[in-house]
Amino acid sequence: MLKGRTLFCLVFAAVLCGCGGTKTGEVSVPQEQETEQAEAGDVKEISGQDPAPVVVGTEPGSVLGEEEVVLMQEGETVTIPYNRVQGINDFTIAYDPETFTLETANNELCFYSHSYGADSETPVFVKITESEEESSETLADQYVADSNEECMVEEVTIGEGEYPAAWISYSEGTDSGSRTCDIYIFRYNERLYVAQMDCFVEAYESLGAIQESILSTLRFDEG
Repeated sequence: MLKGRTLFCLVFAAVLCGCGGTKTGEVSVPQEQETEQAEAGDVKEISGQDPAPVVVGTEPGSVLGEEEVVLMQEGETVTIPYNRVQGINDFTIAYDPETFTLETANNELCFYSHSYGADSETPVFVKITESEEESSETLADQYVADSNEECMVEEVTIGEGEYPAAWISYSEGTDSGSRTCDIYIFRYNERLYVAQMDCFVEAYESLGAIQESILSTLRFDEG
């Protein structure tokens, strides 16, 4: 479960959990059908909406289109326009530009929260990078060792295509100002990627759900 949060979406189906919490690791993509109420954590594709394609030669971060996403916030459904952008190499991803600022550099996409931005001493962000490490196992061991924290490590799936990933999760404390971190290591077409989500315990009920929704929009070009 999403640590007490309910996430509704009309673009994709994903079940993810937050930093330092319990994750199901289950992701499902239903067949297109008439829009109906989704169960907690489910995301559905809008009937008749074509997915934004990966555009060869397009710079990372370039906006490819807009998708309407419906989130459950404080017991009410809210429709939010997400920008689908070109990612690194052959994937696209979507985010809420009213809540996050996108920065790109050196094979890296980073979505910074407006509330705890890049200039903050401890920013809240979702960062996706391509790793030069050949082994995902070695890279996972490195992150665990570098954290100096007790980590939860599991095999999960992420994104619209249910891409297998190693998930590492830890928290630096239990008070509201403690930092939490989720790291996903996944491979596609022989390329190794790392997605990292940093947040605060106090911000997790609001920003955490939106961070997870960003990662759940991950879509590789499988054509």
